[in-house]
Amino acid sequence: MNTLPLSRALFGRRVIALAMTVWLAAGCDRQPPTPLGDSTAVGDSSRAAGRELLPVTGSGWDDGLGPFLVLPTVDDGLMAGSFLRPEATELTVGDTVGVGAAAADGRIELFSRGGPVGWARLSVEPAASVDAGCTAWPVARLTRDAGGAVVPWTVAFAAGRVESIPLDSIEGFTPRDSTRLATELTRLASALPDDTSRTFRGLPFVVLRAWRSRGLDTAFVVATLARRVNQEDAPKEERLVLVVDAIGNDPKRWTVAWHERASGSEDELVVAEPLLAFRTMGARDPRLLFGRDDGVALSAAVLSRESSGWRVLWESAMVGCN
Repeated sequence: MNTLPLSRALFGRRVIALAMTVWLAAGCDRQPPTPLGDSTAVGDSSRAAGRELLPVTGSGWDDGLGPFLVLPTVDDGLMAGSFLRPEATELTVGDTVGVGAAAADGRIELFSRGGPVGWARLSVEPAASVDAGCTAWPVARLTRDAGGAVVPWTVAFAAGRVESIPLDSIEGFTPRDSTRLATELTRLASALPDDTSRTFRGLPFVVLRAWRSRGLDTAFVVATLARRVNQEDAPKEERLVLVVDAIGNDPKRWTVAWHERASGSEDELVVAEPLLAFRTMGARDPRLLFGRDDGVALSAAVLSRESSGWRVLWESAMVGCN
């Protein structure tokens, strides 16, 4: 079973001024962040003969995805978003130098978890003014060709770069199938070996959201589970995000390929949210895009399923306040 430690960017702490903590109330059991690591040890053996090599940059970004992505985090997320440049650092996230060239003709494809939902054109403008010590991504404004309406979307890429892998929500399954999937997910979550929190140990998990991939020879499931301590004055919650390789129809063969834990105050807890499963055009390795937007900090990351297992391919810089 493969495990990914919490990373500096996507799985970093929510930043709040003064003495408030991020996703962590005083006295909770969340472990401190550890350096970024892969879900498995990836060495030269993972690049076996005949295996597709990933065209990645120094940051880990796959150049086949294009020079940017857009997340719907501005003005309710229909006609505007945050313009993320993959090579940006915490010091350069707000720069718009060269953005025009990166955006090219400005044509983008919009996706939801279920697949493509339309096309649009974007124009990029500097981020709105922020307080001293804070940063923000530039703003992408969207317009539809022929003035068509934009439906809800979770991410946009430069047109023609991405082939989506549909994710079917557990909410659309039959009651029998959804119950069976939830049962297997809670079983897998309870069996993870890094359950070191005395506060939550032994409490049952509840599946909050789950999606299963469609159209792959080897499916995978992405899910968010929770377990809670109902203290009237300070309720606490642990969130667990799982990526499960669902091999065949026998759940006993399923394995947790990657997971993230976070615990703290129920009102402030924020975890990574799956936004899209996809492939780069012409590639074979499935990818998962995760985002975190809690109104204060915003970042994204891409996981890739390769011959050796799931690993973090790329992480964006994080915007927010010091």
